[in-house]
Amino acid sequence: MTRRSPQEWQQFIDAQETSDMTIAQFCHAHNINQSTFYLQRKKRQELSLPQTSPQWLPIDTMTSRQADTRKWQIELTLPNGVVLNMSTDG
Repeated sequence: MTRRSPQEWQQFIDAQETSDMTIAQFCHAHNINQSTFYLQRKKRQELSLPQTSPQWLPIDTMTSRQADTRKWQIELTLPNGVVLNMSTDG
């Protein structure tokens, strides 16, 4: 089993993406386990994602500032035929 550095994995991932080969073909040609390739690609993607948590505002804060200036309406149709309507109109 060959141990590869994160930089080597990134090079493999980049090379596969720019190649005309499927992941299966690329892994076979480079003697890489396909499952390992997918795992390493997922790790690289997760490392590149921002690790910040979403900033949520309490709904009363949003509505108290914007209730008189913004109107909205939402209609949600569920698979069982139930329709849920929500809006700022009373």
